Amino acid sequence: MGESKKLQVIEEGDGGRNKRFKDIETGKVLTVDQIANNIENYPGYHVVHRDGQLFIRSNPDGDKNNNLE
Repeated sequence: MGESKKLQVIEEGDGGRNKRFKDIETGKVLTVDQIANNIENYPGYHVVHRDGQLFIRSNPDGDKNNNLE
């Protein structure tokens, strides 16, 4: 399945919703929609649909150091 890519939040919207991310391996800046449409390229993450909005979440593994910041 390949090595898991890592994402870093670089922009939050109102209420703290993560809006833009940086792929720290490639340096590419991505929106929530771009990641959601290509979530298979980010095996350490999944998409959550809530209240008509998309959210990117890291897969739980019990390690708080892995959470999106």
